[in-house]
Amino acid sequence: MAQPTKDSDRARQADQATHHARHPHNENFLAQGGSVVVDIRSEIARLKTEPAWASGDRHGSSLVKGDGINVALLMLKKGAKMQEHHTRAPISVQVIEGRINFIAHGKPQMVSAGAIVALDRGIEHSIEAVEESALVLTVGGEQM
Repeated sequence: MAQPTKDSDRARQADQATHHARHPHNENFLAQGGSVVVDIRSEIARLKTEPAWASGDRHGSSLVKGDGINVALLMLKKGAKMQEHHTRAPISVQVIEGRINFIAHGKPQMVSAGAIVALDRGIEHSIEAVEESALVLTVGGEQM
């Protein structure tokens, strides 16, 4: 049975649609042989002004999508949790601001600003924000 869509999810989806309308050149741009430059600090500031951030414990935006890669910016308020899940492709999580508890293979690890965690596909993991945090999530690989 499908779970009902939360208001925060609707706000996030609306914000993402607005972002994609403002930045259509980032959508699948890499597949066209191009390059993309994204100002992470500006994106963090922009996300903090949007309703989904004000009303929820997290917010995010896709920064770059292309064949074989997806780069997203995730904002988590202190205490926000991403439940255990896995991906079909390898990932990296770079903490830009704040500090998170990253749990993989059942082992917690504190990860602070400036650090990167990488995992192979299929590994169960979860995240809890120990402080308000900004993360760049990169998902890549052939099995996306």
